[in-house]
Amino acid sequence: MTPPAPLMDMTAAARAAVQDPHRTTLVGRDANPRFELFHAASSLCSQKVRTVLHEKALPYRSNDMLILSTMGTDGLVPAEHYSPAYIRLRLFAGRELGRAFVSGYSGRTSVESEGFDPCVVPLLVDYEAGRVIADSQRICTYLDAVSRQPLQLVPDEPQARGEVMRQVGIVDRISNGALLYGFHPDADLRPDPLKASMQTVYDYKVMALERLIQENADEPELVAAYRAKIVKETGGKKVCHDPAFQRAAREHTGALLADLERDLAAGAFAFTNGHLFSLADVLWGVNLVRINYLGLSSMWDALPNVAHYFDALCKRPSLCKEAIGASIASMPPSRYMDAVADCTAVAAA
Repeated sequence: MTPPAPLMDMTAAARAAVQDPHRTTLVGRDANPRFELFHAASSLCSQKVRTVLHEKALPYRSNDMLILSTMGTDGLVPAEHYSPAYIRLRLFAGRELGRAFVSGYSGRTSVESEGFDPCVVPLLVDYEAGRVIADSQRICTYLDAVSRQPLQLVPDEPQARGEVMRQVGIVDRISNGALLYGFHPDADLRPDPLKASMQTVYDYKVMALERLIQENADEPELVAAYRAKIVKETGGKKVCHDPAFQRAAREHTGALLADLERDLAAGAFAFTNGHLFSLADVLWGVNLVRINYLGLSSMWDALPNVAHYFDALCKRPSLCKEAIGASIASMPPSRYMDAVADCTAVAAA
């Protein structure tokens, strides 16, 4: 099936936003893959999608985008995923979602509860179906439905499917943004270079977005997208040093981990409990790796089932490569990753 020409043109224009051509690559052996992914190595939601693609052994064109605006010698360099061409492609996907733009900041990334963020990754193009899919949870379930081989990540049996999707929904409620960007008043264990970059990250984001509004004033849809993003990022800046907000985000994460401990002890869903490896395992695996990277694995010191689950997930080749390996390669070094770094050699073999 020949992909629609407008979709090919829109995707090519978005791909051109990736300034270094070496960050556009083919994954797998298909010279003309069905799928094209816009993502970032360090992006938590991107890691979820790449882990699913790895598990499903699906070839795709990879566009690894720089997602932080930076201050260079010639001034501000906007993040690549803020480029008008990429936003146009993402807005195309957003029409299928039928949700309003994000209108505030909670520290969560769930489209279901927070609204549609028009200026984030990942984004999947399916040339065969002529579709563009936004939101990592939707992308993951879409890919599983497209191909049931070599494994099926969302079961057909109603009870098993319900439990897997319940866990997927729980992971979607973790305040990952707050944990990564926020300055915890009691124990901020993030790598020092990461903390340093987070001091200015919101200012650079808003500066870049305001400039893009000026440069694209004749496109109301783009302007609306950039303004929605400014609202979100301005909200993030207001609470990144707020002790109550940061404590609440970590406490909420702790409560979800305690719930996970009870579910694992009851024999629910997990591949460590004899169930088939599922999308719930993928998403919990990526999130637990991120929590560990941030120095917060002590949150499961008193949760033996979670600790065992994390150890088992870290041995999964897909998670070794797409979560652990990608985090080590693309983010400031975290000493908390030392204990799991050995798996990356196994994943590469």
